Amino acid sequence: MPKRSAHPRHEEHAEKPTGRPAGSRWLLYTVVFVCGAVLMALEIVGSRMLAPFFGNSIFVWGSLISVVLAALSLGYWLGGILADRRPRLSVLAVLIAVPGVLVALLPLIYPGLNRAIAASDLGARLGPLLSCLLLFLVPSIFLGTVSPFAVRLQAQAVSSVGETAGGLYAVSTAGSILGTLVTAFYLIAVAGVANIVHGLGLTLLLVAMGIFLMRGRVVRAGVTAACVLALLATMVWYARTQARESGLLLEMDSFYNHIRVAESDDTRYMDFENLRQSAMLIKDPWELKLRYSRFLAVALTLTPEPKRALILGLGGGSFPKRLHRDFPQLTVDVVDIDPEVVRIAKEYFKVPEDARLRLHAKDGRRFMQETSEKYDLIFLDAYNSDTIPFHLTTKEFYREVAARLAPGGVVVSNIIGSLRGPQSAFFRSMYRTLAESFPTVYTVPTYDMNAGWALGEINIILIATQDKTAFDRGELVARAGRLGGKLVPASDLAEYAAHLLELPIEVSDVPTLTDDFAPVEILRAL
Repeated sequence: MPKRSAHPRHEEHAEKPTGRPAGSRWLLYTVVFVCGAVLMALEIVGSRMLAPFFGNSIFVWGSLISVVLAALSLGYWLGGILADRRPRLSVLAVLIAVPGVLVALLPLIYPGLNRAIAASDLGARLGPLLSCLLLFLVPSIFLGTVSPFAVRLQAQAVSSVGETAGGLYAVSTAGSILGTLVTAFYLIAVAGVANIVHGLGLTLLLVAMGIFLMRGRVVRAGVTAACVLALLATMVWYARTQARESGLLLEMDSFYNHIRVAESDDTRYMDFENLRQSAMLIKDPWELKLRYSRFLAVALTLTPEPKRALILGLGGGSFPKRLHRDFPQLTVDVVDIDPEVVRIAKEYFKVPEDARLRLHAKDGRRFMQETSEKYDLIFLDAYNSDTIPFHLTTKEFYREVAARLAPGGVVVSNIIGSLRGPQSAFFRSMYRTLAESFPTVYTVPTYDMNAGWALGEINIILIATQDKTAFDRGELVARAGRLGGKLVPASDLAEYAAHLLELPIEVSDVPTLTDDFAPVEILRAL
């Protein structure tokens, strides 16, 4: 049977089906490098796409990593099959252009999609997993096809396949490393999530267009360029037609948080992802607006004349700046891992900084390990978007805290959790760990138990001391009534002290948290 010759009008037969394509041998290395960088950049920025709706927990990262790995596995397999059947650069360009379009459109889609999934209340595990599947699976599959396809195009003979595959996968991995570092260390903090994702999609489209041009496929390159222009026009239109949220003063991504500052009526708020951090009355910036912050003052019943205080977790700084004003003899160190939070607290929430109120941008545990100061009061109020960072919940950490207490010092921890029931495991684990580290631990819910047990999560204040003699509710209320009304009126403080829970906390079925085992996200999801 005679062989059919290629017809010049049919582009799909114009390229050599086997052997190295004509043109620079560095083309394929460049392609796999860029695609590897884009994929990992998308995975890193994907966590910020999910965080405002699902937090930034281990479940979010587990969902992202597993979906991307599953997509890569499927993409490698499908890419190998397609490369054997149609080993042409023009096909590779299409495989890159398709995810380019999908990725560039993600910022127009993901807010509404994530909001709907979060509203469905599928749980801390299933919600982010479903979002990752819908947003990232298909574009990641396409990007997974690139490396095996490039190996097929680059290989010259069976004897060199191993060397070719190794080189291309090494270059792809190098691109992934660069994409990870540049996105995590730089882009997140300067470009914004939507701009980064748009840029990743457009980068893929430009790579595809470059391949078409190098192969002389002017029509296909023109179609790709039209897609780029259409996407740019759509992005500009979308940005201009989106109504600015009423009262929004600031929305940004730092290296640690998605931060929002907004005003509503007479109050200014700071939020991290899906968790409220601080609130300030605009007409009275010194007022302790959030209820839990007023309950922190109960610690003064145990140490009424403190000289030094340490606070881990700044937020909007309502409590530390009130301490600074009401206790002229007190020196306060405030530690927050995020430098942007420190800047925003000073700029938007009127937090002063001087010799008596010192702000430190550092990890709280590292500060605790490095300081040589002794404190009369240590407040633990550091939260990310979901829960307390696990390394600030462990028995080893509390041992370091105890070493920094002055004689008669008090440790105060703000816990968001349930007092009892199936969702109380996190609070009870925190209580157990603290109780194994200090002789006396007081539990002060911000909800009055005399009105019945609170349903759902509330702020629970745990106060730990090294004094083996514990006060009962009556004595704590009496001590509160004798205080001079600093931070909160004396009558309010007595009311808060009366919330002291004197019933035993059941801890036999929950773990002590340690550096080796502190599943705080899982405990909160129970």
